[in-house]
Amino acid sequence: MSTEFQIEIIENPGEDLCEAVYYPLRTHNQTSNPVMWEEREKPENQPKPLSIFAFAEDRTVIGGLFGTTMFSWLKVDIMATTKELRGNGVGTALLARAEKVAKQRGCKYAYTDTMDNQAPGFYEKAGYNIAGEIEDWDSHGHKKFFFTKVLS
Repeated sequence: MSTEFQIEIIENPGEDLCEAVYYPLRTHNQTSNPVMWEEREKPENQPKPLSIFAFAEDRTVIGGLFGTTMFSWLKVDIMATTKELRGNGVGTALLARAEKVAKQRGCKYAYTDTMDNQAPGFYEKAGYNIAGEIEDWDSHGHKKFFFTKVLS
């Protein structure tokens, strides 16, 4: 193969261009970790969405959590409560329910991320440990934290 090449920015690449990048990565990963990839293809190991909502008595949404479970992991993607009810246990109840469902699905661990101006103290209080951090994540001085928790 020639060592000459061109670099281009393509704003909206088609599926064929994307697959030309995904294919060699997927092939490498499947070759280097075939057991995981075989397990990943089984229906019982497909990612399972987890959507939990908190409602007021009048059925108004006051909070929610979106995540995914796969293999031994719960991933909390987004969790939020209305400003008026922060600190009143809604987030704690949402997270506890997500962790309970995750354990029922066979998960042993959980992970999430948050910014220093969002909820790092909340996750620490809930038993999560900082697994990593990135300074100035938003280019405005805020740090991003990555958290994990053992669920068992």
